[in-house]
Amino acid sequence: MKPISYLLLLLLFSSCTVKIQPIEYGTDDCDFCKMGIVDAKHAAQLVTTKGKNYKFDAIECMIHYLQQADQPLGVYQHVLVADLLNPGTLIPADQAHFIISKNIPSPMGAFLSATQTETQIQQLIAEYTGSYYTFSALRQQLSNP
Repeated sequence: MKPISYLLLLLLFSSCTVKIQPIEYGTDDCDFCKMGIVDAKHAAQLVTTKGKNYKFDAIECMIHYLQQADQPLGVYQHVLVADLLNPGTLIPADQAHFIISKNIPSPMGAFLSATQTETQIQQLIAEYTGSYYTFSALRQQLSNP
């Protein structure tokens, strides 16, 4: 009887782990706008502390989802955005650097992109023009009509 108890206990703990599920580009749909996720340069993802994954086709969809959910960021174990310069790579939003540039289109038309370093953002601004944002400033900017 003990081996079955250990097996059940193992299953219970393994099912509660918080994991980032890979975005299946061309298959997954955005949890905000319901469009297919195809652009690996602009996707985003939320993972709750309970392990529920929410995937988005654009960073702006994730931000609008956060606004509608109206919950503290603390309910999310991971808040991730795609790195424009490394498509398919997700980086923590609070460590990312953001640009809004009319010369870099994004799926939902906010012209919003992210990179890992401030140096990369400054190079993008020099090349494409645009405005620099931190994650908190970006959330505030997109909440204003």
